[in-house]
Amino acid sequence: MGLVRVAAAAVVLALLGLLVWDVSHSGHGGVASRVDKGHTVAAPKTAMPFFGDPGTFDLAAYRGKVVVLNFWASWCVDCKLEAKALHDAAAKWKGKAVFIGIDGSDLSASARKYMRRYDVNYPVVRDVGGRTQSTWGVTGFPETFVVDRQGRVIPPHVVGPVAVGQLNGAIQRALAS
Repeated sequence: MGLVRVAAAAVVLALLGLLVWDVSHSGHGGVASRVDKGHTVAAPKTAMPFFGDPGTFDLAAYRGKVVVLNFWASWCVDCKLEAKALHDAAAKWKGKAVFIGIDGSDLSASARKYMRRYDVNYPVVRDVGGRTQSTWGVTGFPETFVVDRQGRVIPPHVVGPVAVGQLNGAIQRALAS
């Protein structure tokens, strides 16, 4: 009888988890859903504290520059898979595009360990409470957005590990706009 109760409780918890996931992701949209439809949209107000450094990142202050926003988490396998590509792209585009990592869910020690392990060579900010993820329509990690010089988010919005060619193409389009 105990095994049946455990199985029933597991099923109930799984269904509850599915319900919570569905509610939290339904209607998310945000920037991601519009960019996924091929639209170029104005970037929303985005301000977050820098990780480990004083001050606040404010996207509006980067108007006139191309900005690559990459949402990640230290436990995310796909984030680890794309880490070298982001590192290399940030070095390649230095002076032409600004890369910003957005840590979405880590404790400080885990984030620091990830940044050291993968040699993150660009600033990282913290999305305290997930508000920025919600505004941008982020549903998982990693997700990458490119903002052009006019402060517009341009396609593509990349879900999953970003491909080098795709990222380079998006940055080139943003620089040309």
